[in-house]
Amino acid sequence: MRAWAAALTVALAAGAGAASAQVSAQQIQARYTPAYGKCMATPEGQSTVGMIDCMTTELKVQDQKLNAAYRKALADLTPDETARLKAAQRAWIAFRDADCTALDDPQQWGTQSRVNANQCMLDRTIARTIELENFPPN
Repeated sequence: MRAWAAALTVALAAGAGAASAQVSAQQIQARYTPAYGKCMATPEGQSTVGMIDCMTTELKVQDQKLNAAYRKALADLTPDETARLKAAQRAWIAFRDADCTALDDPQQWGTQSRVNANQCMLDRTIARTIELENFPPN
């Protein structure tokens, strides 16, 4: 019985590790488009409003990539797997939106908090795209 419990613990830990693989900051930054870097380097991209505009434009591009990765991930799944991934994606969107919105409090943290919240949305979207490109984990 102890051997079975130990084996189960190892299997669960290995599965949890695969499912929760972290995407590095370098992986995320490598996905930014050249246009995003150019936008952020302009004089307008140096202001809070300009940064947010650059991030909003980049988020639209990255959201399209996320949707493509999601559709591809769904393509080869069984109906049960499809239902689980759809539920996970809805939960992930709710989490991303709530977590990043929590960073936005200009009254307490200044206007930089809006930049941080928008950067959060962008980075989490790219990270999720990478995760979906590797779904299901091996």
